[in-house]
Amino acid sequence: MRRIKYVTLFVVLLASVFSCDDDNYDFPAETFKGTIIDAATKEPFQTAIGNTGVRFKMMEYSWSDNPTPYYMYCMMDGTFNNTKIFKGRYGVKPEGAFVPLEEEIFEIEGSVEKQYQVEPFLRVEWVGDPVLNANGTASVQVKITRGTADPAYQQALIEAWLFVSETQYVGDFSYSTNYSTKLTGANLPTLGQTSTITTGWPGGIGTGSQRAFPDYARKYFLRVGARINKQVNSTNVYNYTTIKEITTK
Repeated sequence: MRRIKYVTLFVVLLASVFSCDDDNYDFPAETFKGTIIDAATKEPFQTAIGNTGVRFKMMEYSWSDNPTPYYMYCMMDGTFNNTKIFKGRYGVKPEGAFVPLEEEIFEIEGSVEKQYQVEPFLRVEWVGDPVLNANGTASVQVKITRGTADPAYQQALIEAWLFVSETQYVGDFSYSTNYSTKLTGANLPTLGQTSTITTGWPGGIGTGSQRAFPDYARKYFLRVGARINKQVNSTNVYNYTTIKEITTK
């Protein structure tokens, strides 16, 4: 029994010695940053946060011709900035609610900045500013048009939302289930025409009772999102307006 204990102790000590060797790998310290813009308007591409927004498929070809991809994500205003990337040769492809781009292969060393110009599936634009209504709701006007002439990405408009949130992070990923409004079917905006949407119909216009904002002053953030009948990476993705802010009374 004593001999077994000595052997076990020796193995543990040996393992601890090898585990104390210095790690020769450098920490990731390279930077990949830039912007995504609408190719026609040159305006920042408006998107969501996370899986329903823009993600970059990153393929590191430094060590393999068939690497496992990893992903980084864009911010709501189409900017991106990752300061923790390993130095190497990468294939990079942004993916989102726009006509797909080809993979671009380049070296990431130091700080690399890129601008990607994309054709959005839809272009969603404000017409004027939100209006507070006497019944405690708010109305907005928007115009939705095609963002591309490519027929492969001109599926029917299938859903639109007036997203409302108590924070500036507003979209399909974060919205009020009380004050937002969902539009489908006959209630969908007509492409190319100015449409009015009023808050307070989260289950769809005419479903249940319209919900008014509380009768005290409070800030809310509004954003309209719309999507065609096409998924990206098996995920529903929206095109967006910028964000507008209101203060209820």
